[in-house]
Amino acid sequence: MRSLQLAASSHPAHRTALEVLASFGIELAPEAGEPDLTFSDRIDTTLMALFRDRRAPEAFEVLYQRARGGIFDLVRRLTGERGLPFDPLELVQDTFINVYRYAKGFRDEHAGSFRAWARTIAQHTVYRAATRRRMRSLQSLPEGAQEPADERQLPARGIVEREDVRQLAQSWIIFLDHYARAYAELSPRDRRALHLVEVEGLSYEEAARVLVVGRSNMKMILFRARGRIQARMRASMAVDAVNAAEQRVKTAPAGQLVRGTELVEPRTAGLRAVG
Repeated sequence: MRSLQLAASSHPAHRTALEVLASFGIELAPEAGEPDLTFSDRIDTTLMALFRDRRAPEAFEVLYQRARGGIFDLVRRLTGERGLPFDPLELVQDTFINVYRYAKGFRDEHAGSFRAWARTIAQHTVYRAATRRRMRSLQSLPEGAQEPADERQLPARGIVEREDVRQLAQSWIIFLDHYARAYAELSPRDRRALHLVEVEGLSYEEAARVLVVGRSNMKMILFRARGRIQARMRASMAVDAVNAAEQRVKTAPAGQLVRGTELVEPRTAGLRAVG
């Protein structure tokens, strides 16, 4: 534990990640003469390997918090170079969906393995988005895409934004968990088809040749696979919502009722006894 304390005190930016790793019995400390960037990459790679092997949501959450900034910068640069009117945040989300979905394919071969792997996925995500845009022959930007951002800062804006980010990250982990469960229930062929197109960035024609099917069959396989994922996610989310509602009923204070997601007081004011 002393090595963890020393590493955390000398590298405060890594404190949370080191504590998560330590909770699973993994202690990391910088090696003699190791640059901070290399140490940071080694932490990220270890977090990803932990998530791959143990499916630990806390490992993925802290990894997402640490890595999303670099992925955002990469995506913004790639979309800017190509003049693509895409929201980089959406492409970053798509990137991490694939990181989560294909965790089993991650190989921690060196300190920078996660950085290289995640950047490759991000590049494929931008490439697929650009390809879809060309195929749809979009002629104009979405409404409001060229409106300048309001740079005025409100007094509490920073606090509100940090809370929004925290809640978004928690919601994102829940969403990815539902997605991973739905993806795992697909047939091996459906999972392979999605991997070829959405991770490796192959076109329909290229993926069809790998699976030895026709192009139209390939499109149908993907269409049905995505539909099954959506249906199973809706079903599992509905079950979770029912379980959450039942839990709220069980834990509601005496005299309170549960309505939807809120606890409400019974409306007794103004009632008179009838006798």
